[in-house]
Amino acid sequence: MVKRKSEVPNDAPEMGNFNAEEVNLAEIQQEHLVEIPKKEPEYEESPYERGMREMSNSSYKNCLRNETVIVRRLPKRTGLVKDPNHIMGDGMHNSAYRMFSVPKLQRNNNFVNVLTNDEKICLETVMGLEPNSLSIYKQPAEKNFWSNANPNGLSFVKLSKKDNIFDLSKPSDYIAVKILLANKDKICPSMAEYQERPKETYEFVIVREGEENKNAQSGTDATIQAFMKLGKISDDKDVLKLVVETMMGKKYSDKTTAEWYQTQASDLIKSNVKNAKLFLSIVNDELLDTKVLIRKAVAKGIIADRGGYLYIKDSNTPMCGDGEDPTANIAARWLTKPRNQEILFSLQAKIKD
Repeated sequence: MVKRKSEVPNDAPEMGNFNAEEVNLAEIQQEHLVEIPKKEPEYEESPYERGMREMSNSSYKNCLRNETVIVRRLPKRTGLVKDPNHIMGDGMHNSAYRMFSVPKLQRNNNFVNVLTNDEKICLETVMGLEPNSLSIYKQPAEKNFWSNANPNGLSFVKLSKKDNIFDLSKPSDYIAVKILLANKDKICPSMAEYQERPKETYEFVIVREGEENKNAQSGTDATIQAFMKLGKISDDKDVLKLVVETMMGKKYSDKTTAEWYQTQASDLIKSNVKNAKLFLSIVNDELLDTKVLIRKAVAKGIIADRGGYLYIKDSNTPMCGDGEDPTANIAARWLTKPRNQEILFSLQAKIKD
C-alpha cells in the first residue's frame, strides 16, 4: 500500500504555541495518513505463451522440445590450399557464411514440404499465426512464409564456419533445422549417418545431444585425446584409411600409404577442435573393428556392396535382420550378434587366406 499525508487539521495547534512535551508531530501525522490502494498491473499473455497453452490443451502433439543441436562444418580440403591451419584450410573462410533455403521440386517448382501437417498446426498455434499460414502453396509470394519475398517469413538459414547452435524449443530454430534437413545433399542428419554413408557433397553435419564424446568437453581435452588415439592406431593402415575417408567424405586408392593417412589425420586434428571431436567420435565407435573387417571383405569380393547395402556374396544373404536395410552400421551390428558368430569367423578366415 502507498500512503499519503493529508492536510493538517484546522484544530491543530499553531506553530508558535507548540510545546514539545505536549504535542508529538509524528503522532499527528500518523493519525491523518490516508491509504491509497495500489493498482496491480494487468498481465498480458504473449502470443507464444498463449500458443503453448492452447497446444497443451489440444489433441495435437507439441513438436517443440527442450533440446539443442549443433550444426557443424565438415572438413573440406581444396586443391588450392594445402596447409590445414590456413584460414581457408578446410575450404571455408572464418568470416564466410553459407545460406540454405527451402528446396524446390523440379517437376512443378513448388517448395518442398519441410514440415508435416501436425508440425504446421503446432507451429501455427504456438506462433499465433492464422491456419494454413505455413502452407507451401500460399499465394501471392509476398504472403508465403517460405518465400524470400515475404519479409515476415523464414526463407533461408545462415550457417557459419563455427558451430551453429539451434534451440528446438524455439519455433524459429525448429523451422531452421527442418529447412537444413531438407537440403539432403549438403546437410548430413546425424553423426551416425555420416559415419555410415559419408557423402562427398556433405558440408555440415547435425550433432545431437549425446553424440559427441562425453569425455572431451574442452577443446584442449579433445585434441589431446585425439592425438593419443591416433598414436594407438598409427600402424594400422586399414583403421586409418576408414577414419580419414569418413572424415573427408571420399575414397582413396588402396595403394595410399599408412604414412599419408597418418599425416592427413594429424593435420585434421590440429586444424580445429571440431575435427578433433569428429576424429574421436569415429575411433571410439564400438563397431569400428567390425566395420574395418567389412571393408576388407568388400575389397576381396567376399561381401557385395550394392549401392551402400551389404550382402554375403556366396549366399546373397543381406547383412541385417528382418525389416532392416543392410547399411554399414546395421551390417556391423548384425555381424556382432551371437547367432552370427559363425559368419564372422568365416569372414575373418577368408580375409586371411
